[in-house]
Amino acid sequence: MTGTQRDRNIKIGSGKKKSTSSNESTGWSRPAEGRRETAPVQRNTAPQSSPRRNEPRRSNDNRRGNSNKQGNRQGNRSPRPQQDSPLMEEQWARVIDHDLANNVIVAVSESKLLLCRLKPKAGIDQLLVTARVYIGEDSSKRAHIAQVLGMTNLGRLANHIRADLPLVVQIFIEENEKHFIAAFFNVAGNMSLKQHAFELLQGVGNKKAMQMVEARGSTGFESLTALNEACNIDAGELLAKRFLSELEDRNIQPRLLDLLLPVKA
Repeated sequence: MTGTQRDRNIKIGSGKKKSTSSNESTGWSRPAEGRRETAPVQRNTAPQSSPRRNEPRRSNDNRRGNSNKQGNRQGNRSPRPQQDSPLMEEQWARVIDHDLANNVIVAVSESKLLLCRLKPKAGIDQLLVTARVYIGEDSSKRAHIAQVLGMTNLGRLANHIRADLPLVVQIFIEENEKHFIAAFFNVAGNMSLKQHAFELLQGVGNKKAMQMVEARGSTGFESLTALNEACNIDAGELLAKRFLSELEDRNIQPRLLDLLLPVKA
């Protein structure tokens, strides 16, 4: 056997063959294969009913029962106490107007100067302006008034009634001059360093107020007539105008209506 044949017949041991698979490293990255599919999780697909649907519906009877209960509750509530009218404390009033056609009297009370409407008794003659009538709770003393209809205000009064009101209030002041002399004109003092209480009266300035203080002196005024002559004013008219301005505007301060009324006998 020659050398060449020998070389051909020589068997070469089987070593590990080089893998020719696609996993051989070539320097390229493996293409993305995506996420592996996983078995779907079985969920409970039974429809869940909302709790509102499962709740029993209220029947009309229940609703009616509830409404009846609410009605009973409201019926059981005690009514609110009605506020007493300020006129219940009044005893006397002064007539401003007596309307025979409508059978109504408009008057102003003496205690707090409250405007009110009154129903006269049947058959009485027409009452004059400034006439004094009893409006208290004692019906036996009511010679002219059958019923107190209620309160009113300046805005509801006719023009001729508004025109007579200052005179009625002035006459009431003059008839009770001792009270107003003692409660105001003889004791009024300074409200501040720049204003005297007399300046609350219409048309009275600081100079006039000082003149009134000087005329008052230490003894005071004996009457409205003496005050008018000493100071050359009409004190009853000025005080009546102040009262009326406070009736028109509730925000005016200080309020002489609250300070000087009711009249003390």
